[in-house]
Amino acid sequence: MAEHDLLALAEQNPYTGTAQQVMTLCIGIYEASVELDAQTMRTLRDQLPITDKIYSKLRVIGKTCSALPPDQRKVVIKALPDSYSTIHVLCGLKPTELHTASKSKRISRSTTIRTARDYVKQVRYPALTGDPNAEPTTLTTSRTEGDPTWKTLLTLHEDPSRPLTEDDQIRLRLALHALCKDYGIEVRTAPINQSISLLQKKERAEKETFWRNTLQNELPQTWFDETPLETRKQFNLKNLEELIRTPLRQFTGFLVRSAGGRRFLWQRYGRAYVAKIHLEYAKTDDRTQRHNYKRRLEEVYGDDTIGGRDLAVWSNKMLKGAGFPID
Repeated sequence: MAEHDLLALAEQNPYTGTAQQVMTLCIGIYEASVELDAQTMRTLRDQLPITDKIYSKLRVIGKTCSALPPDQRKVVIKALPDSYSTIHVLCGLKPTELHTASKSKRISRSTTIRTARDYVKQVRYPALTGDPNAEPTTLTTSRTEGDPTWKTLLTLHEDPSRPLTEDDQIRLRLALHALCKDYGIEVRTAPINQSISLLQKKERAEKETFWRNTLQNELPQTWFDETPLETRKQFNLKNLEELIRTPLRQFTGFLVRSAGGRRFLWQRYGRAYVAKIHLEYAKTDDRTQRHNYKRRLEEVYGDDTIGGRDLAVWSNKMLKGAGFPID
């Protein structure tokens, strides 16, 4: 897209205008940012009557909606409110999720920014806020009086001599989720009116505990005790916990030596390797690192020579079984 084209597009389609105008502008901005070199785009941005903060939001909208096929994009545009801020919040969904929400009328022209935030939280973090598309399960009992609905299914009364740690509570919640799932009952955590950043931290904390436990199941202490003493000394590891905490490169090296060579790594320890990457992804607050870990998982899953497809299926089953969304 030429520079003058984008400037004209911005003049004809203000970001304060209708959903159609907002979408037209945002897609134009995103396409220009991809086609033009960084210096040209920076110069062009300076000419646009848009602040950097708003520009960043408009580009996010453009990137999400550009990924939609034309027919799906029309459905989405018809359902969006005339508010770039609300549209930006909704673009926290994946393109397919945004289309599904529009088609099922979960979002509409009258959707407010607060409603949009709540819905995005529910879709992105169902393990913490509940499935937004699930019908609520009503439990009744003859022992209740008045309203027969159990508004609170579980209340924790902790033993003061053994207070529950954060890890204990996460394990308890996951165990309850697995148990209730057998009866077709959904476990929800209230309240849901929390910021997305807080929900992200909570989900990563739960995933960290989950993948740490998974890794310990794949590589139990008895296995570590049977690894060659020489290998443990080489990597300066005294116990399994130190191996789990060690950086990914050292962890991989230890598994390669323990397997008897890299060609045996995937057959014997492929699941442990994937669990370790998931664990490191959940632990770090560094976005660049998370991107690198995610890209590494995609590389592993895409390599059929090491059984990548089977590892991807296993990983998805583990996430789904624990109540986490599949990344």
